[in-house]
This record gives sequence, structure tokens and C-alpha cells, in this order.
Amino acid sequence: MKVIKFLAVIPARKNSKRIKNKNLIKYKGVPLVKHTLNQISKLKDIKLSVLSSDSDKILKYSNKIKNCIAIKRPNKISKDNSSTEDAILHAISVIEKKGFKIENIILLQVTSPFRTSKDIKNCIDEFKKKKYISIFSSYSKKSFIWQKKNKTLKSLSYNFQNRIRSQKLKNLYYENGAIYIFDCKKFKKIKNRIMKPFGTYLMSEQNSLDLDSKDDLIFLRKGIK
Repeated sequence: MKVIKFLAVIPARKNSKRIKNKNLIKYKGVPLVKHTLNQISKLKDIKLSVLSSDSDKILKYSNKIKNCIAIKRPNKISKDNSSTEDAILHAISVIEKKGFKIENIILLQVTSPFRTSKDIKNCIDEFKKKKYISIFSSYSKKSFIWQKKNKTLKSLSYNFQNRIRSQKLKNLYYENGAIYIFDCKKFKKIKNRIMKPFGTYLMSEQNSLDLDSKDDLIFLRKGIK
């Protein structure tokens, strides 16, 4: 049985509610799915990767990437309400049946176009150095944040009755969805990508775009220009 220290899993469904075919949108002339595959092909820590999709068109992008396995995702876990965790568990099952033992999973969603290979490498290094069970990427920002509940607004990050200067606000950490690394064995049991003890790898806010809405798409296209 061959041991895989880090298995990269790239989930990429063909359908998307808010942005049509968003996994194939081009960034710098390259479809987002291929952009992510190109990133991991440069990393020595990643010896094996998986592209999971219900689309044959998307799966074809794995052909020219060394040690990348294309996995056809069943329709039952390719719906709008299907979870990414379901896709990961399916990918793990397929790879284990091929005789591999997986120690850790690196989840890379292709809708993070500004994430870099260096970001992924640095996150792996942080995961190994701190001996975490899981780590997620984020960006840090000081913000005056409010929440609306039952038509009432409530200040969350500060007391509006005793307003302070922005410099004195505490840093808030925003999970950006770009990189997740976690222990495979524990994930199969808990079925959650974030497990204690966990940490976060800080990316810049500029590189943290998660392509999820038409406004995000507009921002991406402006960035390309």
C-alpha cells in the first residue's frame, strides 16, 4: 500500500446556480479548473491529486497533469444541495480502493482565482510546523460589523454607544474558502473539514476573492483588465 502524505482534492461541478459554468470561467486566458491544476503541479508536497466532477468536459483537464486522477462524481452528490464533504468522502473512497493510504487532504476550490502556488505551499508548511489536525486560509481585517435580527440592528465587533477608533478594533478573521488541509482519518469519522486543534493561514484580502456571485465575477474581470 502506497502512503500519500497529502492528497489534493479539487471539486468542480458542472452546474452553478448564480454563475453559469463558473468553474470554466477564464482567468488570464486559462479556465479556473486548469488554473488550480497548474498550481498544484508545481508543488513537491503534492504527489497525487484528484479532480472530482460530474462533467466530462471538466474532467478532461486532468489529462495533461501528472499524477492527477479524474473521478466521475455520481449525480446523487452533484446537486445544488450536495455538500463538498460528500464529494471529498467519495474521492477518498475511490483512491483508497486503488490501494493508497491517505494521511491528509488538501481541499482546493477552483473559485479562488487569486490564490497562488506560494499560498498553498505556505499553508502546507504552517500545517506541518504547528502539527495541526486542520487548517484553513483566511484574511484579517478590522471592521465595524453589524447584524440584523428581527428587523433590529446589533453591533457585533464593537459597542456603538462607546465608539472607538478603528485602530483599536480587534482583528477579525474571514474564512476565504481558498485552502483547507485536514487529517484524512479524522475527517472520515467527523465529516467536517475543520477539526481541533486547528489554525489559520493568513492570505491577503486582495488574494481572497471567492467567486460566488455576479459582483465577484465583475471584480474578477476588472482585475484581469
